[in-house]
Amino acid sequence: MRLLAGICAAGNSSRMGFDKLSTPPSLHSPDTLLRRAITAAKGHDILVALPPDTHPYFASRRAILRRRDAFVCVEQANDGLSATLKCLAKAAISGGYDGLIVMLADLPFITAAHLDTLVALFETFEGTQSVRAMSQSGRDGHPVIFPASLLPEFDRLTGDHGAQELMAKYGAKRVEMPSEAATWDMDTLEDWRQM
Repeated sequence: MRLLAGICAAGNSSRMGFDKLSTPPSLHSPDTLLRRAITAAKGHDILVALPPDTHPYFASRRAILRRRDAFVCVEQANDGLSATLKCLAKAAISGGYDGLIVMLADLPFITAAHLDTLVALFETFEGTQSVRAMSQSGRDGHPVIFPASLLPEFDRLTGDHGAQELMAKYGAKRVEMPSEAATWDMDTLEDWRQM
C-alpha cells in the first residue's frame, strides 16, 4: 500500500515562545524535533506541512528539510491543526495514496518502528480502518493512519481539534505502544527541560 506520511509542522509554538521544531533541545541532542519526525517517517513518501513563507519560523524549518523532502505551505495555519490536515489530505487524494499517516512534529520519541507497527495493522485491515497509536498507559496518541476513503471528509474539519470527530464517528483501531512515546509531546518549557 502507498501511504503518505504527513508531518504537521505549521504551528506557532505559542506556548514555548520560540520555534521548538527547529531548535536543538541541548548540546547533547543536536537533532531537532522536525528532523526526528522526518527520520521516523523513512521508507514512506513524506510531505511536511510548514507555515506560510512569510511566517518567522518558515525559513528555519525549511532549512531542516533535505532536497528530496516535499513540503507544502499552510496558508491558513493560524486556523489551527484542521488547516494543516486539510492540506495533507488534499495532497494524499491528488497523489492517489491508499492512506495518510498523520504525524505531529513535536513527538520526539516516535520512531520508524512505531510506524511499522501501525502500518502492519492498517494493511491487515486492507486500508479500510483508521489506525491510531496508543500509549502504554492507555491514552490515545499519534501517529494516526487514515484510509483514503475518509480523506474527502477532512475538508469539513475546523479549529484545532484535528480529526477527533472523524475518529469518533468512524472509529479507529488502537495499537498500544510499549512506552509513552505516542503521547509525549513538547508543548511547554517543562516538557523541553525533561527531554
